[in-house]
Amino acid sequence: MDKDNAAQGNVEIINPDGKFPGLMVCDHAASAVPDIFENLGLSVEELNKHIGIDIGIADVVRIVARELDMPAVLTRYSRLLIDCNRWTRDPRLILAESDGIRIPGNADLNEEQFQHRIDTYFWPYHRSVKRAVEKLTGTHSHPFILFMHSCTRQLGSEYRPWDAGTIWNESNALSSALIGALNRNGDLKIGDNMPYSGRGGAFTLDFHTWGTGIPACGIEIVNDGLVSSEGVKAWGERMTDAIRHLGETRKQIWEQHNARTSAQNYALA
Repeated sequence: MDKDNAAQGNVEIINPDGKFPGLMVCDHAASAVPDIFENLGLSVEELNKHIGIDIGIADVVRIVARELDMPAVLTRYSRLLIDCNRWTRDPRLILAESDGIRIPGNADLNEEQFQHRIDTYFWPYHRSVKRAVEKLTGTHSHPFILFMHSCTRQLGSEYRPWDAGTIWNESNALSSALIGALNRNGDLKIGDNMPYSGRGGAFTLDFHTWGTGIPACGIEIVNDGLVSSEGVKAWGERMTDAIRHLGETRKQIWEQHNARTSAQNYALA
């Protein structure tokens, strides 16, 4: 049986024929685990912590998708089953411990078990993203892609003063435009490649957009703003307004992105 068909339940696709000229991708949208893995030995409460899901972000994506008729691809299973935003040989791909919590179902996996998760849950998701990107570029002029995440306010001893932050690597054209759009009311503190930088590489972002000419960036919304329905609604409205503005200015963003990447390639030649 085709692995994509066998694992089709691990990908949520919203508005596959959406008319908005952008795409949202959400790697850590859910906390569920397939029944055969028995919650990886964790409680539902543990899976619903930030170690298992980017809290609140999937609902923000759904609000934006509904308001703008924007396509989106989301995972249906927890990052603890397999982290779809890691290279397949990254030691963080399948964690046996996260934030001090042991994950019994990930301990001592043999190579066959490890490869099964990659084949069944990782690559089918990324093939779905690839198809969505191909449809986007085949349908719209000057499209762009946003990779949607949330993060904690505090990570160990690190306090994050931002309300949200962008992630970019190849070019900051879309990131700068998104920061500007979110800052129009002057009531947010938005980090530029903060609290996570994409300059060292960000798997999904780079894998699907590097060298394509498509402007792309990620955003991390600090999840203390997403723990209530009111906070999710507010961020959904903020992101809808900001992304609508990106759609209106996307030709300029596209030109800036490609001018910057061309200059970098020339400098490296």
